[in-house]
Amino acid sequence: MKNFLLVVAAAVMMAFGWWELTGLVMLGGFVPLLVLASRHDSSRRSLWKMLGWTLLFIALWYGLTIWWVWFATPAGPIAAIFFAWVYTGLPFMLWFFISKRAHKALSYTVLVSAWTVGEWVYNTNQASFPWLSTGNGFAHDVWAVQWYEWTGSFGGTIWVLVTSILIYEFLIVRRPFAVKNLLAPILSVVVPIAVSIALYCKHEEPLPLTRVTIVQPNISAWEENSIPDWAKATNLAELAAEAPADARFIVMPETTVGDMIDEDSISFSHSLVTITNTTKAHSPEATVVVGAATRRNYGHVPKPTHTTYSDPEGWYDIYNSSLAIAPSGRVDIHHKAKMVIGAEMMPTWWWIRGLQSMLDGLGFYAGHYGFGTERTVFKNDGVTAGAGICWESVYGEYTSEFVRNGAQVLFIITNDGWWGNTPGYRQHFDLARLRAIENRRAIARSANTGRSGFIDSRGRVMHGSDDSPLTLGWEERGTLTANIPVDHRMTVFTRLGDWPCRVSLLLLSLSILYFIAYRIRRRNHLVQ
Repeated sequence: MKNFLLVVAAAVMMAFGWWELTGLVMLGGFVPLLVLASRHDSSRRSLWKMLGWTLLFIALWYGLTIWWVWFATPAGPIAAIFFAWVYTGLPFMLWFFISKRAHKALSYTVLVSAWTVGEWVYNTNQASFPWLSTGNGFAHDVWAVQWYEWTGSFGGTIWVLVTSILIYEFLIVRRPFAVKNLLAPILSVVVPIAVSIALYCKHEEPLPLTRVTIVQPNISAWEENSIPDWAKATNLAELAAEAPADARFIVMPETTVGDMIDEDSISFSHSLVTITNTTKAHSPEATVVVGAATRRNYGHVPKPTHTTYSDPEGWYDIYNSSLAIAPSGRVDIHHKAKMVIGAEMMPTWWWIRGLQSMLDGLGFYAGHYGFGTERTVFKNDGVTAGAGICWESVYGEYTSEFVRNGAQVLFIITNDGWWGNTPGYRQHFDLARLRAIENRRAIARSANTGRSGFIDSRGRVMHGSDDSPLTLGWEERGTLTANIPVDHRMTVFTRLGDWPCRVSLLLLSLSILYFIAYRIRRRNHLVQ
């Protein structure tokens, strides 16, 4: 029973950051797991028991935080938990195995590096799910993680692991209690927060501003296919008419343009014509950024990609795209590259391909959109913007690619209505606050049913002249306009990406090699 309570305690502490509370509780989130590991020896039986407890911890943590994914796809949370077992459960078990056979300095190095690398691999492989990367749990504590501009969210992952280890050493291992032993865990909490507060106070928003209007049409994700294309376009046009005459960008949500747009003849899209005609009449200098499904034709050639479809006209790809229609009529396109598994793509692993073929034969659509290869930025009036689509905004290093390509502001267009009025859409909004800090870019976020709003480069929700937050809540229809700062500076994270993970991979490799050598030679140079 005690072991079960330790697992529950760890899962609850790790879930705090996604419960719209505070992620600072996570700083001790691994302590119950370390206590649990200390209660097991190096026997094979204990190894299997610890594996079971580890799997239960991950299942509880994920279940407590992303249960709402079930409303979009019942397979979603099950798949997320399964792959989490693989990418974080196995690294944790690697640490447990080594911890029973090596000095704690080596085992703790393995724990921090292996867990970090596991999350990183989970974020970057085809079956990725970055939502519950440990560092993302500080989305409600942006004042405490301003140093993400150096490390990105994986710096938060390392912070949690190191602090948990130091707290465990003080509370459990180093008895009797001594004040000097308390110094390390206190410093591990206080120093990063103090640095963050200093950065928070020191940071200044740049003076150049651009005027942006965001649109929230409030069309149910589950009913949008039953609404005529002209009705959706009219709804967007009516909202676009609310933008001020001096707006430079009007941002609309993901896939809100109903008709499938042929990329060879974009100007013939009735929906886009309806929207742009209204925009030209009310905001003649504005670039319209809008989400749509687009089609790219390849003709009768050998199959060009694994995602292509075919019809009498040849091969073609379907993309989830963001379009930027400039006042001059020029259209730029960004194709979504980070897909939602099952809904928009299936991994290309051989056993998955076989499963997909079987599902296709049964008439079950498993999703295979084309993948974008470039992070296209949009320009207007000397300002460049990157427009990530939905799921893309959860990936820190990926988002930084827009900035490296020249984006001075960031847009996020999304449709979070699949989850209903659950914590899902609010969590998605909060994760954007971390992307703002990492790249020091203001963000304008347009969601179909909520939550839309503006975020400054400190990760704070922007407020209007009446001090009310510039956000639109669940199932609100309307627009918001704000002057957001334009910045050209690049942070350490923007330049280097997930460098803490690459360092962790190096440390993990060296630690494993040292452990193997130590086991062979029976010498431990970490101990006098």
